Amino acid sequence: MKLLVWDTSAKVGAIAALEWDEGARSGWDSVRLVGEWTLNVDSQHTERLLWGIHEILQASRWKLEDIDLFGVGVGPGSFTGLRIGVTTARTLAHTLNKPLIPVSSLAALARPAALWISKAQATLAKNKKTVIIAATDAAKGEIFSLWGNSKSIVDCVIKADGDSPGLWKRGVDEEVLPPDELIRLIKRKMSEGGSSGTFWSVVGEAANRYPDLWKKLPASKRIEVPSSFTEHIQGRFLGQLAWEAYQAGVVRKALNVHPHYLRVADAEMKLKQGLLPPGPTRGASSSG
Repeated sequence: MKLLVWDTSAKVGAIAALEWDEGARSGWDSVRLVGEWTLNVDSQHTERLLWGIHEILQASRWKLEDIDLFGVGVGPGSFTGLRIGVTTARTLAHTLNKPLIPVSSLAALARPAALWISKAQATLAKNKKTVIIAATDAAKGEIFSLWGNSKSIVDCVIKADGDSPGLWKRGVDEEVLPPDELIRLIKRKMSEGGSSGTFWSVVGEAANRYPDLWKKLPASKRIEVPSSFTEHIQGRFLGQLAWEAYQAGVVRKALNVHPHYLRVADAEMKLKQGLLPPGPTRGASSSG
């Protein structure tokens, strides 16, 4: 089986190619990371995504027709970035009649920290919990955020959508919030179960963009993940989530996958408020 997955929810994009033998033993021992690319932060995804897909296929010695299934990060994140990434995935998967796996972009961002903390928990703080926050800038004074206990986040890929199944652990939240409201909810999460020893860790671009915000949480309980590139999604972890979703049966028809914006786009809001001028599809009367 050949899987090609990408995410363009933020300035830095990610692409990964994975391969495994369906008849081999189960588990990660059967999976091979064939290729992994990071898309240039200085370019628009409209310029780099198709180029990146072409390059990773070339490096993997695959043809587009060889892909058995596609995966895509559906957000939350940049409206423009998500439209480019999800539309490209929908188009390719639908044209080739291949299934598509949606992945939460924030779950992919939180994945390496969740894995590291879960494995190191006994050494770091025996019998204690760690709340992980994946946070990216949503502009307009808000933050795209995912938070939950590290062990729960490890098991999260995508929420259910209507009749479409999901893979999401109870107790993990994903919202767009004002910074102070996020801190309030994190403090409440840390106090669950009456534990005063709950630790916390934050990853994502908002971790460094808003340094004063995190000072509102107890510094003595902060865990710094010893890894580079914790500010953006890494292709291998995006691929892990897509593979796990496939194993769990969370596979959808291409046209049933949509961006997960979390909030209404400016244009849609203006349209609902009647602030956009009349046009061919916005109430202009036809003549003749």
